[in-house]
Amino acid sequence: MMANLSTAGLGSADTFAMAYKYAREWEKAEKAGDTRKLQKLDFGVGPMCIRCSGPCLDRATKEWKPLRCAGCQAVIYCSRACQVADWKTPKMPRAPTHKELCASNKEHMKRIPYFTSVLRQFPWARIEPDGTCSHDVLKARLGVLGSGISFGYWSVPGGLQPHDDSTASRGEPDSEAKKLLRVRRTEGYVHGDVLRDEAWPTDVDMWKIKDKVDANGSLVPRLFFSDEFMPPVRVERGQVYDWKSWYEWRGLSMASPASLLMDYPMTVYHLLTDILHVVNDDATVEKRQALEVHYIGAEVELNFLPLFSELALLLPHVDITLVFFGKAVYDLVRSARQKYPGSLATQDIVWSYTSPKKAGGGSVVIKLYSQGEGWTRDVAKESPPDALVGLNAGLLNYTTWSDPVIFSAVLNIPFAITDYAEQSMETCATGVQTMLQGQASHAFMPGSPHYAALTRTRSRPITVNPFHRPGQRPLPVVRMPNYYNGFAMPLVVKSSD
Repeated sequence: MMANLSTAGLGSADTFAMAYKYAREWEKAEKAGDTRKLQKLDFGVGPMCIRCSGPCLDRATKEWKPLRCAGCQAVIYCSRACQVADWKTPKMPRAPTHKELCASNKEHMKRIPYFTSVLRQFPWARIEPDGTCSHDVLKARLGVLGSGISFGYWSVPGGLQPHDDSTASRGEPDSEAKKLLRVRRTEGYVHGDVLRDEAWPTDVDMWKIKDKVDANGSLVPRLFFSDEFMPPVRVERGQVYDWKSWYEWRGLSMASPASLLMDYPMTVYHLLTDILHVVNDDATVEKRQALEVHYIGAEVELNFLPLFSELALLLPHVDITLVFFGKAVYDLVRSARQKYPGSLATQDIVWSYTSPKKAGGGSVVIKLYSQGEGWTRDVAKESPPDALVGLNAGLLNYTTWSDPVIFSAVLNIPFAITDYAEQSMETCATGVQTMLQGQASHAFMPGSPHYAALTRTRSRPITVNPFHRPGQRPLPVVRMPNYYNGFAMPLVVKSSD
């Protein structure tokens, strides 16, 4: 059985229904012990040509027949003609040819065994023949795939496009492959619609998973505890460094699907502690640390804001104010003020949490920025934060990132991002430096402090994020590692000069 999610059934309802259909077939074969059937099931995506965006189908047999570059094994073609063209000429002006990318692609492919080993830790893991992981089918198997409040923290807009449409997008007109991803979402879906109510449901209710405790641990990473569900012990610095260590510290069974949502808060933890180093190791009850962190580009995160309470558990004696920015944030608050007076979204603080004293008593306060659609230089002038973070950023794809990039450098504000692919990060590192140097030459005199800040040579190492969401994203044109929050990079690290 071949799933063809890249060319058919792309409407949100169709995508959900298809995933539930596949989940039922998977469950049926598993319960029957039908090994042969399980091996035949294929929930991967139909391969498409990276050059022409056409499906890699044999015209005579109508069967999939993709070609892969023999050098890097990273990209897919529909024909020898497209492969040759891609090797010699760029797909769009100023873009690199595959000849220029092949060697680095080959290096990126060497990370596949690591990423695969991370996914295989989890009993619910499933890897398709093309190496991808259908997160939708996994969530359908759990019964948590869908849109709206009834799906709790798991609510998603539907369709295959990872981010909202934006008039701030940079670049060339969309390819056919991108157009296929731009499909209607669930009618009436709103990021953070739970914030239109006057109170949050309980954290356990929002997980939508029946929790249980056995010898292997529990399934839900609770925020509120009891004699049956005890809080974690105070974490030691360096104790939590990957999914396995976090599961152990939290007392979770590896059968818990928590990592399919917790990649967001755990990635923020990783960026603050291991990438930007803005958290003091010596914070105590008497000497607490206060941190204001601005989270840029929030969308689906608005559905699970309480999950960021994990920062309070992980950072003893640290008080974090987490402010979310983005068009989805602005639209939600504006709508709530007009139509839902008294709702959570209209409040100054939309969520707060303090961890038990046993765990160190850290705290998190969450706010929504509603004075504009994004983070601008005005925000920096009014209240510069202690750190900026952007997850799955696509930094060079949207003009809204210009002010955060430029003014974090000018004002020496620690700033780190994640993105899906290592190649994207490499392009970003080069592009950011070019952007900063161009801004310096345009706006400031050589020798001025701002000119020096923008032209300073900064180290921007790209590293694998140990808290990426397990499972390769189902993309039809590439086979290189591509993961939600897959790779991390600092743009600005605090300097003393």
